[in-house]
Amino acid sequence: MTEIKRQLPNFLTLIRIPLALLCGYFALTLKPFPLTISLLFFMAASFTDFLDGYLARRWNTVSRFGKITDPIADKILIILVFAIFTYHSIIPVLFTVLIAIREISLTIIRLVLLFNKKITLAARYSGKVKTFTQSIVLFIIYNLLIFNEPLRSIIGTSAINLMIILLTVWTVFITLYSGYEMVMTNRKLIEKMI
Repeated sequence: MTEIKRQLPNFLTLIRIPLALLCGYFALTLKPFPLTISLLFFMAASFTDFLDGYLARRWNTVSRFGKITDPIADKILIILVFAIFTYHSIIPVLFTVLIAIREISLTIIRLVLLFNKKITLAARYSGKVKTFTQSIVLFIIYNLLIFNEPLRSIIGTSAINLMIILLTVWTVFITLYSGYEMVMTNRKLIEKMI
């Protein structure tokens, strides 16, 4: 049982990467049925993110492997979905670029500190809000796209597009703010890196 407790969070982190790739693959067509499958993969990947963190903390089995792969798996999922929606002109390029720059740069900083200084930057509250916001906003956008036909007849295309833009603006704001807070809180460590 001890070995299972030690390995299960790592396994959940690892399966999140293929789940993210399948999520992206099925989102490519933007047709309702494949988008629904993509959403199911997205929800499964998001759930494994929550579950592996919860189990690792509960069982006190946080591993170096998990510290490395967990943020990478998270970023693959989020950036891939944003990129596909941007490719289909649903989300403006600038928004996805800002989110990707924040996610990639802070992940690199975390990994460099982990490898070079053996320092793990703890997730801040704003980072948890950011992750939750990104997931919920993408979940809503998925549903707006899956149920686009009936929604267009009820509220119109302009209202759907405005909702997506407002949700994405909010996500970009939270994402950038949490990145700013992380950098400011850890600026002395980051300065020593440079």
